[in-house]
Amino acid sequence: MTKNKFFFSSFFLLLALLIFLRSPCFFLDEGYWQIKYDSYYDYSLQNNFLKSILYVYDYGGYFEFARNIISKIASYFPFFSQKIDTYFSLLIYLAIFSYVYFSKSLIFNNKNYKILIIFLILFSPPMTPEVWLTAPHLKTYFGLFTFLLLLQDSSVLNGTKKILYRFLIIFSGLSSIYSSVFAPIFFLKYLFEKNKDNFLNFLCSVIPLSVNILIFFNLLNNANRFAFDIGKIESFSYNILIRPFFGSSIPKFFFNKLSITNLETILIAIFLILIFSITFAYKILKKKDKIIILIISSFILHSAFVLVGSLYPNFVGGRYSVIPGIILLTLFIRFYQLENNNFFKYSFGLLIFMSLLIGIVEFKYFSPLSYMLECKI
Repeated sequence: MTKNKFFFSSFFLLLALLIFLRSPCFFLDEGYWQIKYDSYYDYSLQNNFLKSILYVYDYGGYFEFARNIISKIASYFPFFSQKIDTYFSLLIYLAIFSYVYFSKSLIFNNKNYKILIIFLILFSPPMTPEVWLTAPHLKTYFGLFTFLLLLQDSSVLNGTKKILYRFLIIFSGLSSIYSSVFAPIFFLKYLFEKNKDNFLNFLCSVIPLSVNILIFFNLLNNANRFAFDIGKIESFSYNILIRPFFGSSIPKFFFNKLSITNLETILIAIFLILIFSITFAYKILKKKDKIIILIISSFILHSAFVLVGSLYPNFVGGRYSVIPGIILLTLFIRFYQLENNNFFKYSFGLLIFMSLLIGIVEFKYFSPLSYMLECKI
């Protein structure tokens, strides 16, 4: 027991150090994000506690409970508001990692896999500087958290833990539109194993989804934000299918060297989507693994959601690609776990290792968004 406590303490001290070294300006000075110009913070300054935590940004059209709470706390201490924003984001990050470490997952079922998914969430290419330690993108963190909750082994939860688990599903869903759209996957999980616990978990996931649907229809004037053109297919292929494994520098290098035209890019994008679709279908039919089906369904649902709901008609990168990207990496971890053929097993392992290595190097030195990590002195 003492040995486990020592390892846990050492591991999380290392995580905290790595997070600090990755973007020291966020903790010592200021990153690109400025809370003082934020609508949520401004609303909290002008309104009481209850109104502040129930605030809904009209243009967003969904509820962000955690962001409201942090903005209200920051409004009580204006001089430290930027630090409060950053450190609360860090605490939520560490809380999610603590849950991964101590929970029993259907897929991250030993210490090695737990550490792997923590490092992938922390360092892989989908975790772009745009969403790094900022309250506006807490919805991304909570979206990832709900995905991890979905993969929880519910059979090990006792009475108190079941209550906490369901509270986390609701709280996470109320804090992130990305979390609330997982409700259909919770229902799918119930269909796989029809018991009272899975049904109650699904009902809890429906609560935040229902809240966000009601908010959306009350603010239907924002429907004009939904736009689509063929460029979104290209953006999806690059940002969600390629970038999670190879980052941005390697694909762009080959793109420029080969002088690929726009038409060729679209054809390559369609080809990649077909290849991934065939691979997914083959793995579902061959492995007949319920966890693979849950992960693929989550990937398809979230990919469709960002394709339809992204702010731009031809772009689903940056913050929009984080959750589908991490889900895709999780899927390849599952492929690795189940694969018996050494060639494919090592190929899946190599892709996961490349994602981690490239993400560590590219985030700070080669990302086109690295300016977001610079100090503002």
